[in-house]
Amino acid sequence: MKDNVLNKDSLLELLKDCSDAFSLASRKGKLLATLAWGPQVAQDFFKKNGTALPRPTYEIDRKSISEALEALGKLHGRLQGEHPVLQWLMKSKDSFSGGLRLILAIESPAFFELSNQLYGASTSRLARGKTSNLDLARSISGRMGVCNLNDIAEAREKISAEELAAALEKRLRKRNPPLHVKIELTDTIVSKVIAGMSRVRIRKDARFSDMEQGALWNHEVESHCLTAQNGALQRNCPFLAAGGPRTTLTQEGIAVFHEIYSHTMSQSRFLTLCDRVEAVHKVEEGADFLELYRWFLERSDTPLDAFYASQRIFRGAPLGGRYPFTKDVVYLAGLLEVYHFLQAATKVQDRMLIECLLTGRLALEDVGTIEWLRMHGILEPPHFVPEWLRNWESLVSFFSFFGVVLHSLDLSSFQTYFDDFRSVHDWKMPK
Repeated sequence: MKDNVLNKDSLLELLKDCSDAFSLASRKGKLLATLAWGPQVAQDFFKKNGTALPRPTYEIDRKSISEALEALGKLHGRLQGEHPVLQWLMKSKDSFSGGLRLILAIESPAFFELSNQLYGASTSRLARGKTSNLDLARSISGRMGVCNLNDIAEAREKISAEELAAALEKRLRKRNPPLHVKIELTDTIVSKVIAGMSRVRIRKDARFSDMEQGALWNHEVESHCLTAQNGALQRNCPFLAAGGPRTTLTQEGIAVFHEIYSHTMSQSRFLTLCDRVEAVHKVEEGADFLELYRWFLERSDTPLDAFYASQRIFRGAPLGGRYPFTKDVVYLAGLLEVYHFLQAATKVQDRMLIECLLTGRLALEDVGTIEWLRMHGILEPPHFVPEWLRNWESLVSFFSFFGVVLHSLDLSSFQTYFDDFRSVHDWKMPK
């Protein structure tokens, strides 16, 4: 398709064909489900006292994946051109293709190369700058690591998976407009909780603090379920319900931002996100599963938690090291990306641009194209809006203040005040 014939009728036809192919790829190549380890893997690992490498198996429907790749390949010639919509669709097509090829490369060195292309690596640079994912993680963990976990009661008091499920269902019943989401308990996932478009699955053996309840509501339901359902409601682009691996960084960034902005991000949770980047780096440097497991043992409440944390990095990867699954580097990078986008958008009072970010599961670089499609009546405003955007004045106030404080003022003298406060400790109480 050439740029000069990208009229509305031909565009709608192209979007329909792309939606059909992208939806087929999403159905045939369920990446995280394919990479999941069965519960027997952990049981066998602990029967051997954690001294032998686990032995996961993967079921790959190569025929279905080949059919999906063929359908995506047929779109390539029609997506050539300089128009932003064509470039967006081409990137989406390549992303879905990359996800399918990643499945075909399971347990091979090529798995890491493809994972790196889709999600980045620990040493990938942020926003084409000098800071890497690993630099950011170490900066945050270094700053937070000097502090004790202050709220000991919050850290120790845990509820069961069943209690969390009941709490989430209660909040869902009260939500207006309602998000139709089913809460399920399962023993087939690595994460404590994972969300799809209309289902949240909770690992049966997981336990949760009070703070985690709010964090998981904001992260899984009010972010992941919300953007997926918004995408599904776009009659001309229903594939926005599942945007492909390239959207993961932005989607996780939205979810983590919601945790922080709503004051539900705990110190331990933030440190966990940093540890995941460090863990990816360790495996890139050659650590095998057992080495990473021992490293996580020092950072986990139980050996099973250490196993699950290690499993995240080795899903689909060779267990001998060097070729990890790198998805876990995106959380902090996505947060930084979304934060700076929201700061820029609120500065110019562009609420519509922020709404476009929530239209479906998309990458931040797509927002301008999504806004163009909305302005031309092809896409509609998001049906569901998270609480942080519903209170527009609060959002603008937040970013206005921190935009000035962090980027416009010289605050170096405040360190002198702090030093003066601390110097009081040097005074002795006379006996």
